[in-house]
Amino acid sequence: MAQTMASMTGLSQGVLPSRRAANRARTAAVVRASAEAQAGRRAVLGLVATGIVGGALSQAVHAETVKTIKIGAPPPPSGGLPGTLNSDQARDFDLPLKERFYLQPLPPAEAVARVKTSAQDIINLKPLIDKKAWPYVQNDLRLRASYLRYDLKTVIASKPKEEKQSLKELTGKLFSTIDDLDHAAKIKSTPEAEKYFAATKDALGDVLAKLA
Repeated sequence: MAQTMASMTGLSQGVLPSRRAANRARTAAVVRASAEAQAGRRAVLGLVATGIVGGALSQAVHAETVKTIKIGAPPPPSGGLPGTLNSDQARDFDLPLKERFYLQPLPPAEAVARVKTSAQDIINLKPLIDKKAWPYVQNDLRLRASYLRYDLKTVIASKPKEEKQSLKELTGKLFSTIDDLDHAAKIKSTPEAEKYFAATKDALGDVLAKLA
């Protein structure tokens, strides 16, 4: 009996320290988890506070920027940048394409200079005709013809009455040959294109001689 009691006493004394150790481990784990949770909350609160402060500073900077914006006079009607001179010009879409206003108007003297440039560009189409690059021939020819048509109208309008009729006849012949050249490029006919290119070149020479 005494041995049994001694055994139970020794067993209980051996179990108690292990329970205390387990309890201490659980307590340490709880404390550690609580500390980590508090650290996480502090980090989140720190980020939120930083965001609020940053947003407030950003709003203050933007507000200051808005206050310092100076509104000047409106820009000139046509900005003057290359390729944008006709940006503010009205366009009448009810007119046929050939008569539609889409080019920058020039004084008569400058219109004559642009006529010469457009004429030279048309003459420079010969290598494209030789290469049978028909889409490029058509595109360039139509573009330069539109400049020619517009500028020649400006020049003719500035001429005295006795000179207008002869210029109109020459320009009419010129655009007739240009239309024939465009058609030759459309049907991809090299003989026709060479024929009407020569006629267009001669007509251009007649017009330029009249403008000289």
